[in-house]
Amino acid sequence: MLPQTLVAVLLLLPLLALVAVSIRYWIAYGRQEQHGSGKRHISYNRFFLTLMAVGYLSIWPLWVGGIVLLFLNRAHAVPGVLILSSSVAPLIQIVGLVLLYVGSLFFAWAVGSAGKVLRPSTSGVHAGHRLVQDGPLGIVRHPYYVSYVLILLGLSLTLVSPWPLVPALCVVIGMGPTARAEEAELIESYGQEYKQYQQRVGRFFPRPFR
Repeated sequence: MLPQTLVAVLLLLPLLALVAVSIRYWIAYGRQEQHGSGKRHISYNRFFLTLMAVGYLSIWPLWVGGIVLLFLNRAHAVPGVLILSSSVAPLIQIVGLVLLYVGSLFFAWAVGSAGKVLRPSTSGVHAGHRLVQDGPLGIVRHPYYVSYVLILLGLSLTLVSPWPLVPALCVVIGMGPTARAEEAELIESYGQEYKQYQQRVGRFFPRPFR
């Protein structure tokens, strides 16, 4: 296994970056909500939306808890943590860190790129919003959901624990129906412009030939 303190530091850096990006976003969101108008709510399936919420909200305690245990050198005392050979475990952890960093960067990039038009799922679509089609939203139509899965898979491999796979599975099950509900509303809002966007950009996977 990689040194626990080293892994803790490597997990802490992207977490701090995402916290900073998220705080900035929520401050801007709160200010705009005070002046928002023409809000149209999305018809979500509550079960699948709940799965998405469980997956997203589970990221943070798992991430913070893993860092704390690693700093205390107690990560491997948690029930369910896998004990692997010394030759395999570091490779698995490195792959996990790569996935986590990619997911974190994708999430931060999506928030920064979409800017003020990005809204939480339950906040609806505001009048005057424009359709963002560049940046990470030019790679996949739902980069936030993809980033959740990458982060949780990365945490699972980095901590060599199956526990983050449970919320990852929640996201995988919930993101299809949730994305379809959002896209139905976006078609209502943007019409042919969004349909053309759907043809160019994949929902969760990039389309190499467009």
